Amino acid sequence: MVTALVRNVVKKNPDWGSYNIGVFICTSCAGFHRNLGAHISKIKSILLDNWDADQLSMMEEIGNLKAKAKYEMHIPMCYRRPYVYGS
Repeated sequence: MVTALVRNVVKKNPDWGSYNIGVFICTSCAGFHRNLGAHISKIKSILLDNWDADQLSMMEEIGNLKAKAKYEMHIPMCYRRPYVYGS
């Protein structure tokens, strides 16, 4: 089950996952990812959507910590990460 994979996340109890990127995200970030388009980020609800075995294995393989290391590797130290109030 997807909820068993929700670990190593920045926000506790995220509601969404991007299964092609392999990260769990909050509702606010899910909206942003949906606006990027399904060709960039494929979003599913953790509780409401069905996840197939390939999607689950992608989430297990990557996860938030590995994705953060990959995508934030070249971000300058002076850059401030976006913050969602209440998260």
